[in-house]
Amino acid sequence: ISYPSLVGEFLASGFGIVGFSWICSPACTELEVVVMDWLAKFLQLPEHFLHENDGPGGGVLQGSASEAVLVAVLAAREQAVRRERECRPELSESEIRGKLIAYSSDQSNSCIEKAGVLAAMPIKLLPAGEDLVLRGATLKEEIEKDVAAGLIPVICIATLGTTGTCAYDDIESLASICEQHQVWLHVDAAYAGGAFALDECAELRRGLDRVDSLNFNLHKFMLVNFDCAAMWIRDANKVVDSFNVDRIYLKHKHEGQTQIPDFRHWQIPLGRRFRALKVWITFRTLGAEGLRAHMRKHIDLAIQFEKAVKADKRFELVAPRALGLVCFRAKGDNEITAQLLQRL
Repeated sequence: ISYPSLVGEFLASGFGIVGFSWICSPACTELEVVVMDWLAKFLQLPEHFLHENDGPGGGVLQGSASEAVLVAVLAAREQAVRRERECRPELSESEIRGKLIAYSSDQSNSCIEKAGVLAAMPIKLLPAGEDLVLRGATLKEEIEKDVAAGLIPVICIATLGTTGTCAYDDIESLASICEQHQVWLHVDAAYAGGAFALDECAELRRGLDRVDSLNFNLHKFMLVNFDCAAMWIRDANKVVDSFNVDRIYLKHKHEGQTQIPDFRHWQIPLGRRFRALKVWITFRTLGAEGLRAHMRKHIDLAIQFEKAVKADKRFELVAPRALGLVCFRAKGDNEITAQLLQRL
């Protein structure tokens, strides 16, 4: 959290905007388009995620990673249903929906499993390797088994920076399998995504040019207060087509006259908060280099703490340090670590 972000939050609350469409508040929508392109460039994301480029991609501010993942799961589900109805007209829609299946790692965040519950679509949590990384070979084996059983693979949610140890799934090998089977690939980078902006962490960006959507939380690593989760979609038309519901009271005379999106089609609720303002003020006040310095400070502190743990014979690391996360335990029975956690 930072004071520029709080200033933006205060102002946005005072304006009382419910910016579900451009006509509700042109500034709310247009500033979000600008801010999402700033963020994409700051994080060095593929150009097809920018609004300013020709093509169907773009970014949007959701409330949390949970919302972003659910949007991806629902959009992928509806696209799969439409595709299967065209390819297999002998099946009813209910029969198709009963065959849908999705995938993620057993190290993924609980919000992914919850998205499957809300979408009424089972999500298989596949076993990660000994290094806690999910790879394409595991996904390939499961998809081929499910296809042989008559199921329809829909989406794989990979994680860059798992909740438990900040492990990074192998995006490139997962992308190869998803491309073969027309499976949507979403990347949940809720915590680690901020590090895309650091040249020394460039390895984390490998394979992002092949994913269909991704999200990261500005309220985790970017000095922006909760709630503020950035989401980029390679083909936003797939989300809009899945969520579009038009009523007479939502129409306005400027529809179709501007390339600016109506973000109500990109999210679960109709109304939306003016989150872009606090992001814009934070960027304008702290600057890109200020934000990078903040992230590097967190990483440096973690390196210092990791050295302290290694130098103390009472403790041991249980996973390699990743960014600002150090996973350690007290040697001996787990009860000792449990007591330490309770005291902390």
